[in-house]
Amino acid sequence: MHDDRNESAGAQSPEEAAIEHITHVLLHALSEEEIASQLDQATSQREAYDVLCQLDYFKLSFEEFQLGISVLREG
Repeated sequence: MHDDRNESAGAQSPEEAAIEHITHVLLHALSEEEIASQLDQATSQREAYDVLCQLDYFKLSFEEFQLGISVLREG
């Protein structure tokens, strides 16, 4: 007999999975030493986002970036 209770208890909604992905990418990008000094000089979220966009793997939209920042602040 297959028990679905364990699967549903640990299952993520698509929104939760998306937020987890966004925060993972954002934390990874924010820890990049090669752009740290540029991030330190950023005076707005937009400037920080533009710096992070220099990274090959950073493919978040500005809205996703802002969501990730909000989640990290609340975290």
